Amino acid sequence: MAHPSINPLSETFGAEVIGLDLRQPITAEIIGLLNQALLDNVVLVIRNQDLTAQEFRDGMANFGEPMLQHRAHFRLPECPDVSRIVNRENMRPASMWHTDHTNHQRPPKATILYARKLPASGGDTCFANMYDGLENLSGGTRARIENMITINDMEPDSPSYSDQDRAAYDQGVRHPMVRTHPETGKKALYFHLTKAMGIEGMETRAVRPFLEGLLDQAIKPKNTLRHHWTLGDVVICDNRCAMHRADPNFDQAEERLLWRIILKGDRPV
Repeated sequence: MAHPSINPLSETFGAEVIGLDLRQPITAEIIGLLNQALLDNVVLVIRNQDLTAQEFRDGMANFGEPMLQHRAHFRLPECPDVSRIVNRENMRPASMWHTDHTNHQRPPKATILYARKLPASGGDTCFANMYDGLENLSGGTRARIENMITINDMEPDSPSYSDQDRAAYDQGVRHPMVRTHPETGKKALYFHLTKAMGIEGMETRAVRPFLEGLLDQAIKPKNTLRHHWTLGDVVICDNRCAMHRADPNFDQAEERLLWRIILKGDRPV
C-alpha cells in the first residue's frame, strides 16, 4: 500500500488523509503514521470511503479497541460496535460542546463518525482543541480548576436513553476537569456540559453557569474547526483533548445519518 498523504486543515489543528482505502489491509508502518497524526492533529478526516458497517469497524480497530455505546436501540444489529447518530427517533442533536461518554469510568479515547446520509446543506460538526482551550483560561480560573472533579451522569431529561442504559451507566462517575493526555503528556480542559451534574465542593445550582463560563473563555475561533461533511468522510476526534458539537441549523425534514464508533480509553487522570 502506498503511503497516504496527510495535509493540515488549518494553521492550528486538524488534518485530512488522502489516498487511504479502509477496506484494504493497512501495514503496521501506516497504522503508526496515522495514529501519530491523530496525536499531532487532534482531528483526522479520512476522505472518500465506501464501507459496510463491518469494514468501518475493522478499519477503525487500527486506532484502538471499539467499545459498546449506550443507547442500545441505536446499535446496528449486524455490527453492534457501530451506532447510528440520526435526527430521528427522539435523538436530540448534540449541539452543545462536549466530549463523549463521560458517564463511563473509562470514557472513549476517540470518537469516529462516518457520513452516511446528509442534508442538502448544513449539519456540520465543529471541533475545539482543548489543549488550547485550557491555555485560553485566565490565570485565576486555571488555578481554581486545577484540582476540580466533575460528577457525571446521563442527562435526566433525554428521551433516547432506555432504563437499561440508565441502570448500567448512570453511576455518578468522577473525572478531573484538567486531564493529562496519557500519550502526549499534555494537559487539556475536560468535561461534558450536560453530563457534569455536579462539581465536588460546589452547589449544584452553580455548576452549569460555571461550566458555561469556562467554555466562553476556552473556546475561541482560533482553536475551533468546522467540518463540512461530504458523503464518505470518516472523522476521528481525540476525546482526551477535544470537544465537539453538531450544528443543528439544517432542514430537519431531511435525514442526517452518521455512523459512530468509539474506542476504549483510559481512566482520566
